[in-house]
Amino acid sequence: EWRAGLDKKRLIDEMRASLTEIPGVRYNFSQPMKDNVEEAVSGVRGKVVLKLFGPDLALMRKTLEKAKDTLKAVPGIVDLDLYRDASTPQLQVTFDRQALARAGVAIEDAQRTLETALAGRVATTMWEGERPVPVRLMLPLELRDDAEKIGAVTVATESGARVPLRDLATLRLSDGVTSINREGNSRYLSLKFNVEGRDMGSVSEEAIAIVGREVEAPEGHYFVWGGEFENQRRAMARLRIVIPLAVLTVLGLLYAAMQSGRSALSVLLTVPFALTGGAFALLIDGTPLSVSAAIGFIALIGQVSLMGLLVLSAAEARRRGGEELAPALVQGAGERLRPVLMASMLAFVGLLPMALSTGVGSETQRPFALVVVGGMVTTLLIALWVLPVLYSYITPRHLATPEEEDERIEDRS
Repeated sequence: EWRAGLDKKRLIDEMRASLTEIPGVRYNFSQPMKDNVEEAVSGVRGKVVLKLFGPDLALMRKTLEKAKDTLKAVPGIVDLDLYRDASTPQLQVTFDRQALARAGVAIEDAQRTLETALAGRVATTMWEGERPVPVRLMLPLELRDDAEKIGAVTVATESGARVPLRDLATLRLSDGVTSINREGNSRYLSLKFNVEGRDMGSVSEEAIAIVGREVEAPEGHYFVWGGEFENQRRAMARLRIVIPLAVLTVLGLLYAAMQSGRSALSVLLTVPFALTGGAFALLIDGTPLSVSAAIGFIALIGQVSLMGLLVLSAAEARRRGGEELAPALVQGAGERLRPVLMASMLAFVGLLPMALSTGVGSETQRPFALVVVGGMVTTLLIALWVLPVLYSYITPRHLATPEEEDERIEDRS
């Protein structure tokens, strides 16, 4: 149950503020489905990922730490950290080949003895009814956790003597990596971050520029950027093609409906004014521009064109009936007030719950709804007030009546 006034964003902010007080904690705020998508895109749980490929893990870590310090200055970046870079205490055993030779012990025998003592080796199989159970031989846990006792493990020589492991190898405790990630047959370390308060496209471009300017990959190493912003770039590239096609299609449909290029152009010229409502809605809410918001603007173009068509078709019908320009525009706008208002309220009320939602999944549908809801407010004003004024400057002062059109056709014939 949520406390009063608590939403997802505030919950994440409170958890982030609490966790930053714990030294050594690395965290990421996400959801299972989101994690699956991010890991499928880049293999890392983060919206934007910087991967450094190469053979030297220590040098790669040092380079990414420098990139991390550089990216801290970029606004909008949160949860910035190296991905799965934790270290763990390890017992490292380095065999002395000269000591092995003096004792007459083959290195394979020494390694096999150490493997049996620590990891275990299947010595035989015991049957429990009809089920075979392998029996593994290894040191007890209390001995495996003590480096001194491991060093006391004896290794058999060719003569049958027993030599302690500490006389044949160097045993030391040191920190080592918990895992080594590979991609394309090459080692890599990754630096991940999420984006809040800004659109992911601008943050990614700024991050790529600042890292390319201030951080240089070591010789034999190279950077690769990945993450969700790749999908956004691909979607925006498609939208750069889809939006002009949508505008041309709307222009063609308007011309087919009104049989007037000037009238169709008048409607399209009001579109930028109507879209300002969607832009202001995103600005007031603090929602950055995204693919979902861009699709909302495309949908808003259709709504603006529909309402403009309703108003101008009524005005032109009156003008062809013999009315003057100004009275026809005023009466036409008044005649279509109810249909325009109904269309606006239908979209406004229908998408308002989606625009106000804060639940799981709202981050994808909310920008679309905000654009349409905000745009409906300005579209209503634009269609009833701005469009008639703009149309009055573009259209001819006189439109031919049906009788005049018939006379013109007869004269041509």
